[in-house]
Amino acid sequence: MRKIESYLLVTILAAVLFLGCRVSFFVGFNGGSSTLFVRVTDARPDLPSGIEAVFITFEEFFVHREGGEWISLPLVNSPYAIDVLELHSGKTSQLVKPAKLEDGKYDRIRASVSGAAVLSGGVFYSVALSPGSLSMEREFFFELEGGETLDLTIDFDLSQSLSISGQPPDHSYKLEPVLHINPTEEAASIQGHIAAETFEENQATEAILTVFLDKDLSGDLSQADEEYTRMVVDMDKPEFEIFWLVPEQGYIIQIEVNGREPSEFEQFVFPADLQKGGTFQLNHNSPI
Repeated sequence: MRKIESYLLVTILAAVLFLGCRVSFFVGFNGGSSTLFVRVTDARPDLPSGIEAVFITFEEFFVHREGGEWISLPLVNSPYAIDVLELHSGKTSQLVKPAKLEDGKYDRIRASVSGAAVLSGGVFYSVALSPGSLSMEREFFFELEGGETLDLTIDFDLSQSLSISGQPPDHSYKLEPVLHINPTEEAASIQGHIAAETFEENQATEAILTVFLDKDLSGDLSQADEEYTRMVVDMDKPEFEIFWLVPEQGYIIQIEVNGREPSEFEQFVFPADLQKGGTFQLNHNSPI
């Protein structure tokens, strides 16, 4: 493990964060009168305690034309470091500069990451990048046509991407990026509210909410299902919203308070209940 305690590094990263966050990511295509918007975001993830910031340094971004070649799009800054932990509750950040593309079909995106750092207890820690994580390639089909606009959101899921091993001060961090991609206007969300009595009865100040993708649509967790994301809900902010979900999919929502088993709450959300651009209310809009 290598600690980075230089005041100069802290100042530089803080400046990069200030300049880089909370703006939209837009790519313009003038040739075919098509416009593509792309945003990067995250939820309020469940991470080890004490983490104050997670800086990811992007080096390159590409889109792939179907049956053709990879096309490089320029980043806002090169390289571009951003505190992904700041991008929660629906916030997004710009990633690339405006660029031109021909109309047509595209089937993949790829982003290259050169480094990462965690700020914890006022100290920066380097993050190990696992094999293959330097280049994040995902299948995603989209089509650009004259006069149309497409808006995409890339959810960099820190809850599944960042892991810690060992105990402080002899601990280390590892990054294995997990990305979710959505047309922004089609992305669905789920809202809920945890009652104050639920926290008080469990003598807890926060709850862990886990979203599972119910791949077999059984309504119950099975080996075929997979974790989609996790987030923290604080007692002082008991109302929550899970953003950037792929619509028309089945999800199982579990809420644990104080780590007790079984879960305090579990609900299956049917694909028909989560339409494009829609919002589903957990527990029939009643406090959990």
